[in-house]
Amino acid sequence: MTAPAAAQGTVYRVPAQAIGCATAPAARHLPDGIVGPGCRHAGTAARWVLVQRDGDITALRRDGGRHDRVLYFRTHDVSQVPASGVIARGWHWLHDGGLAVWAALAAGVAGMGIGGYGRLAMAGGTVLLGWPVLCLVARWWARRRARTLCAALVARHADTLRLRRRQLLGRNSYGVVKPEKWHRERDEFIATIVRPALRAAGRAAQWPRIAGWVTARIEQVARAAPQRPDTVGPGMDPLEYEQYCAAELRHDGWQADTTVGSGDQGADIVASRRGLRMVVQCKLYSRAVGNDAVQQITAARAHYNATVAAVVSNAAYTRAAQQLARTNGVWLLHHDELRGLSQRLKHGPTPAAIA
Repeated sequence: MTAPAAAQGTVYRVPAQAIGCATAPAARHLPDGIVGPGCRHAGTAARWVLVQRDGDITALRRDGGRHDRVLYFRTHDVSQVPASGVIARGWHWLHDGGLAVWAALAAGVAGMGIGGYGRLAMAGGTVLLGWPVLCLVARWWARRRARTLCAALVARHADTLRLRRRQLLGRNSYGVVKPEKWHRERDEFIATIVRPALRAAGRAAQWPRIAGWVTARIEQVARAAPQRPDTVGPGMDPLEYEQYCAAELRHDGWQADTTVGSGDQGADIVASRRGLRMVVQCKLYSRAVGNDAVQQITAARAHYNATVAAVVSNAAYTRAAQQLARTNGVWLLHHDELRGLSQRLKHGPTPAAIA
């Protein structure tokens, strides 16, 4: 009887009531459920290792019992333990312990000697001690999978999170940072992106355990330095900001020119690229940009016969401005988004075309 060298030492589990024999022929001709000469029940050993295998007969030895005799089992009475999966192996361990208890009870406690009581006690102890450990491992594994999913979502939206934090972290008249708007944005990201993904993956129950970790991860990613240093600062005046935005558009492949201050009809920049004309209004603000900017750039789009209209700012936009922009097909951008605007416009000239 032979087995491939790579298979020898493979771990198997054997039910306590399975019958093993000292020789292969005895096991092969063993009547079902009857312990013949030279044969015995496997007992409570949870792990066996493969010695040889030949079709319907498998030769096993107790794991760790180098001097134990080899027992021959019918192959359909034993099963191989998967090579990976801590939880699967733990389950088989507990399963074998439970089967041992059941076999001992079925045989009748009254007929057991001292050794039988000892085996029963050991099997019961295995189940009682092993079950809490298995539950802890299962909870740890579920929490780890949920964290991995959330970390991937945060990484996917890292650029937007960094951008929104920069837009929404304001200061009051005394220079004190006011994080309330950013916190609302962070909570909105969790409510609309993170938690629906957890529900879809069947891991919603893990949220109370990982909520603090996810919030801290979002903060860590959002605080990270942008790939390009932001040169826009408090010392820049509005005209310099217009020149800066025009330069960013040129870097993205546009032919961009600033307009004359008076008579610009609401457009600070007129840009063109491959037959597409765009008008841009630039707002260097310390507060959220409101409806006026959207109304002005909408009028400028008609005046310049442009296809695309955009408002660019270092700040956030009011909810009213966002609603009016959606109605009129106006882009509301942060200046960091100008370099990638041409790629986004491939899907259509208005934000509604992408939604």
